[in-house]
Amino acid sequence: MKKALVLILGVCFLAMFVGSVAARDAVNTPAKRMMRPWTKGEFPDLVNQGPNGLYKAAAIDTYCIASYDFETMDWQGWTRVDNTAQVDTFFHVDDFSGLGGGDFGRLVPLNGSKSMWCGARPDLNDPYMCSWVRAPGYGNGWNQMLVSDAFSFTGAVHFSYHGTFDSEPDYDFTYVEYDAGGGTWTQVASFTGVNEDTSVTHIIPLSTSRTKLRFHFTSDGAWSDQDGLHNTDGGAIVDNLRISDDTAATIDFEDFESAAVGAHDAGMWHARPEEPYGLYSGLYNNLMDKDPCGDNFATQVVFFVGSTVPSSSYPGLYDTPFCIGPGNVSAPCQDEMIVSPVLDLTKYSSNCDENQDKDIPTADLPLLGGDYFRFTVYRDLPVANLVFYVWHLRNIDANDCPGQWLDRNYVYYGPDKDYLFITTDVSDLVSENRIQLAIGVVDMCDAWYLSYGNCAYHTPSPYFDNIKFQRFKTSGPQFTWRDLDIFQDNFPESEFDLSGWVRADAANDLNPNDDPVIRPGDSAVVGVTSPLGGGIAADPVTGGPAVYLHVNPHWVGPSSDPHSDLYGPTLVGTYGTYISDDGASWTVIECDTARTGSGLVANKYMVDLNDSLFTRGYQVDYYFSA
Repeated sequence: MKKALVLILGVCFLAMFVGSVAARDAVNTPAKRMMRPWTKGEFPDLVNQGPNGLYKAAAIDTYCIASYDFETMDWQGWTRVDNTAQVDTFFHVDDFSGLGGGDFGRLVPLNGSKSMWCGARPDLNDPYMCSWVRAPGYGNGWNQMLVSDAFSFTGAVHFSYHGTFDSEPDYDFTYVEYDAGGGTWTQVASFTGVNEDTSVTHIIPLSTSRTKLRFHFTSDGAWSDQDGLHNTDGGAIVDNLRISDDTAATIDFEDFESAAVGAHDAGMWHARPEEPYGLYSGLYNNLMDKDPCGDNFATQVVFFVGSTVPSSSYPGLYDTPFCIGPGNVSAPCQDEMIVSPVLDLTKYSSNCDENQDKDIPTADLPLLGGDYFRFTVYRDLPVANLVFYVWHLRNIDANDCPGQWLDRNYVYYGPDKDYLFITTDVSDLVSENRIQLAIGVVDMCDAWYLSYGNCAYHTPSPYFDNIKFQRFKTSGPQFTWRDLDIFQDNFPESEFDLSGWVRADAANDLNPNDDPVIRPGDSAVVGVTSPLGGGIAADPVTGGPAVYLHVNPHWVGPSSDPHSDLYGPTLVGTYGTYISDDGASWTVIECDTARTGSGLVANKYMVDLNDSLFTRGYQVDYYFSA
């Protein structure tokens, strides 16, 4: 998870977009977003259209695909999902045959013909694996363990092993731990990033005479082989596990040669997933709220059913449960969502309810390039609580393969004690004729304790209701963006020279959460799709993507303009291709396809400006086109 900090004024960047804006009070670990107000023109179905028959009926330009109000105490086909429940057990014995060593040559037995691997092979017939971008490797949200039986020893425990570890640096880890008693696991070592062909010995002094050992692999919610944002031969391969004590007697040795390929158990070692946190979602009505402008006494979705924490602020209700790890601030923590039935986007609901009973006219289907995901949420979610609400969408292809859950990589909060009506344009996320929706709650205390809050308080919030999906007629490219991925206001590079260069940077901090140094992203990134056009066109001259930054730097400082020619090819930074200029102010730069360390990212485009041009006092106006 990445942190972000927005700096202000020095060079002022103004942006103009055509596209969607996500909800207010969102955190992408943890940058804020602002929500634009809705207008009658955007949402004509909210406006009284007058008596029927007095006016000619307008052509349908928006279809209600489905709408859910959960009345009366009816899930209407939605299911509950605990995201802490592991999909499978991924530590297993493997000979790595057929994998060709992986992308980096690390998927091979460390000794002999077999090793224990925490990873997954490609499998297009598996609903979990079929949408992976870069299998083999490891996935998002893994919490997997290889645990020994309890054993007795004399003096200190001597533990040696041979390992290869490959995971996202600073975010995904393999821990080596021992049981200090009472189920309290204590860390001996940790591995993150690439640690190849490593032989390690630990001497562990203990006051007890009996313990257990384990390897514990964890990954966060993004950047893995599953979503393709980080490519590995991961996550952990171990072999030649030897346990002895101060007597030098071998207590156990395991090389996995006698175990079957695919086995989760070998001798005294056993693969186990982490126990799930548990389900707390449910339906409630007559809920108490503190919104001075409205109440909702109908059925709503909550996430505190079964909680043992009576709410002091909402008598009769319960607060969402706390993390159950050490100190109530460590994993496992609540991470739960409800998932819609499969929605057929070629059908709609004539009553705008949960029943899709009508076919969208064939002539209209090619015109429906726009998609709205709408719901109401009651928010009493101060950021210090580190409890957030989330939404997701996934596509289901013609082979019944459910894709990855898609969103804006935000978690959302709001301390306002109000009902918020959310409308999110998800046109760029829809790529199939069948989709599913999800909304939920996530407690980030295990990741952000004392970074952005102290987790001391919870509330019964969030409550959800009136979930609706709509399609509307639109044409042309569809833009999406996140504030932290576009150019931010900035300061001169040197605090001792206010006349120095001011960089054109994004607001996204590339360093890990625990690094106090802020390293902003150098390029701006926007998402662009063309649902009705078959993709983004190629530039007729360069052959690159026809996605452009239009930029106009101009002086607003108190003195005369130190430069008069800030246009043309000189504006281009590391990424982007000069296209044209008007000879006075505006320059057009073609964007490059965005990429991570694992390669290109679909439907994302990046552009950079020259960091040795702007000084304090410049305003940079810009917008994107495609």
